[in-house]
Amino acid sequence: MTASPPPEIRPISHWSTNDKVFSLIQPFLERGARVVDVGAGEGFFSKKMGDYLAATGRRAAESLAACDLFPEFFRYNGVVCDRVPLDGRLPYDDNTFDVACSLEVVEHLEDQFLFSRELFRVLKPGGIAIISTPNVLNINSRLRTLHSGFAVLFDPLPLSSNDPVHTSGHIHPVSFYYLAYMLSRAGFARVSVEYDRLKNSSRGLLFLAGWYVALGHWFFNRRLRKRNPGVEAENRSVLQALASYRMLLSRSVIAVAQKAV
Repeated sequence: MTASPPPEIRPISHWSTNDKVFSLIQPFLERGARVVDVGAGEGFFSKKMGDYLAATGRRAAESLAACDLFPEFFRYNGVVCDRVPLDGRLPYDDNTFDVACSLEVVEHLEDQFLFSRELFRVLKPGGIAIISTPNVLNINSRLRTLHSGFAVLFDPLPLSSNDPVHTSGHIHPVSFYYLAYMLSRAGFARVSVEYDRLKNSSRGLLFLAGWYVALGHWFFNRRLRKRNPGVEAENRSVLQALASYRMLLSRSVIAVAQKAV
């Protein structure tokens, strides 16, 4: 009797998010960078990186690490998944990794500021943090929040029970602005934004309501420049992204933060 093949490792995040983040990390893997997958789930993205390394003749364990609050669910055998304790401190020494990636994890966390500081701590000087999260600033989410109070992919949660593994998904929505703010406060020198796929459903909504967002964004920034020009100046690069075409259409945003050398 032949043994059945092991079940396929499921991605927790959308395929387009995995592909985009991998495209950002691939150049670092080519240069021999040390990468940690934070909140690795079943190990889909760790396996994606490990398969690439194997195709180039390298062992995954030599370049990759993975960690999760529930490592018992991790099923990729190329690396060991380390347990993250309940206090949220990552199980690694300071200045250990060149890249720390975290796909669709931050919206599950109660203490997102601690998470940002931990990513900063475990990265080497010059290291890169790459964090993806559902885009609550796309046009779909903005309109859904207007009429329901809930962004897309965020819904009312059960108050009488607590499922720490899934909690039906997401407990703490965060926009790119506040994610960039947390990363900056953690000590990162530069924060930029990337995007995964653009939603087709957003294009029609953008045609109907995009003028309102663009006009409101212009008036908001104009008022900010007059009342608090210092704050406007230091936030300018992030503020410009908030009403951009890709911000209004993308499913997820990907913050890319660099630690100073």
